[in-house]
Amino acid sequence: MNCYNCGIELTNETNHVEHIPAKNLFKTYPDEYKKNLLTIPACYDCNIGLYSKIDHEIRDAIGILNEKDDLKNEMTEKAVRSIMRKSNWKERVFSIDGGTGLEVSFSYDDIENLHIKNFKGLFFSKYGFPIPDNYQIRIIAEGDEENEKLQRVNGYFREFIDYEMDWSFIGHPEVFKYKIKAMIPGEDDMFYDGDNLEEAIGFVCTMEYHGALKPLVIAQTKEFIDEE
Repeated sequence: MNCYNCGIELTNETNHVEHIPAKNLFKTYPDEYKKNLLTIPACYDCNIGLYSKIDHEIRDAIGILNEKDDLKNEMTEKAVRSIMRKSNWKERVFSIDGGTGLEVSFSYDDIENLHIKNFKGLFFSKYGFPIPDNYQIRIIAEGDEENEKLQRVNGYFREFIDYEMDWSFIGHPEVFKYKIKAMIPGEDDMFYDGDNLEEAIGFVCTMEYHGALKPLVIAQTKEFIDEE
């Protein structure tokens, strides 16, 4: 048994168990939304030290983005309390529309790191080992729409992963669903999915949190990136 993130060997005593995604995305929902949650092995440093201080960021973003969904109202209340408890809340909350509304800023780096954490967990769950260190992970997420190059990449890889692949979900599809596919070179410069991972030059994953956040994750070998 190895840690999903760093790969260190674990025992039953040193396995701290990581939830993918964090349990706080399900906490305010009925019990039927909390079945078949995903847990994977993790060491103390990766489970507690690496992500525990930022695990609420995606929950808070979804809570703030809530548009009168009754199932998310409690999440919204938790998000507001979480943000207002922080010493930097005045730097994150802005008045808009002449003082009739509020806007909240979030750390892109923290949310990106959580997307990477969840991708690594899904990868470990599907393939049974941590993603090797020679893969570079990139995120294309909300806010990247103005970058035309990124959007062309986004369109290509979303078409690739959507082809003949259905959504999988954890807990409930309205809370978290995903797709993950290997990129194995084929004929005519095309890629296909398969089990021969030694030939893979990358992996693509798309995730959807509460229908609100929809990042695309691309993991490619550094050697392949250097050749581009």
